[in-house]
Amino acid sequence: MMSGSLPPDYNEMWTQVYSDLSYKGPTHRHLRRLVAKMLHDIEYESVLDVGCGPGIHWELLARGRKLKRYTGVDISAWALERARELTGGEYYLLDIQKERLDGHWDLVFCSLVLEHLPDDVAALRNMHAMTGKYFLVTTIAGDFERYRRWDERVGHARNYRLGELEQKAAAVGFKVRRTIYWGFPFYSPIVRSLQNYCQIGIGSFNWITSLLATSLYWLYFLNSDRRGDVLVLLAEV
Repeated sequence: MMSGSLPPDYNEMWTQVYSDLSYKGPTHRHLRRLVAKMLHDIEYESVLDVGCGPGIHWELLARGRKLKRYTGVDISAWALERARELTGGEYYLLDIQKERLDGHWDLVFCSLVLEHLPDDVAALRNMHAMTGKYFLVTTIAGDFERYRRWDERVGHARNYRLGELEQKAAAVGFKVRRTIYWGFPFYSPIVRSLQNYCQIGIGSFNWITSLLATSLYWLYFLNSDRRGDVLVLLAEV
C-alpha cells in the first residue's frame, strides 16, 4: 500500500484493503441499510455512481427499479474491469476532482469517496453539474487527528466535522434535504478507536474476522442514527 505523502494506488486498495470489507464489514452493511432508506423516498430512472468500484453498489441502486441508465466512474482501472464483468451499465475511468461527464443523471450517488479526495469541493462541483434531481453521498465524519493512523492507512484525507459537508454541498449549489449521522457508541468511538491501533477489517476476512464482523453487525443495530461518524446526506438541485 502507498504511504506517506504519495497518493494511494486504488487498484491496490481495492484488492488489498477493501476486498472483503466492502461486502462483509459491519459498518458497510449498515451503510447500505441507511442508503436504502434514503432511496426509498425518491424516484429516479438514471444513476451515476461516482466511485463505483467493482460494481458493489449496483444491486442496491437498482433494487426494485427498472433503470433506464446506469453509469459508473472510478479512478481504478481494475475495479472498472470487474464491474463490467459483474454488472450491467456503462463505465468510465475518471478522476471526479478534475473531470466530469457530459449530461445529467436523475441520481448522482457517491459512497465513501469524498473522505479520500484532497479537493473535495472540486468533486462536489463536478457532481453538482451532472445531477439532474438528487445527490446522495456517504462519507466519514469525526475527529481526523484522533483516528489519523487508521484513516491514512485506508487512504483517507479527512473526516468531516459536524455540518461541514452540509456547508460545502450548499456552497456549490445543492439544497440539503436530509442527513444521518450514525454509529454512536459501538462503531464510533469504540470500534474506530480499536481500528486505529490494529489491522481490523483490512484485506480478506478469515473465519475469525468474519465471525467478529457478524457479531458487530448485530450489535450495531443499537447505534444511534442521530450521532456518530458515518454520514449520509441527501440533497437536490
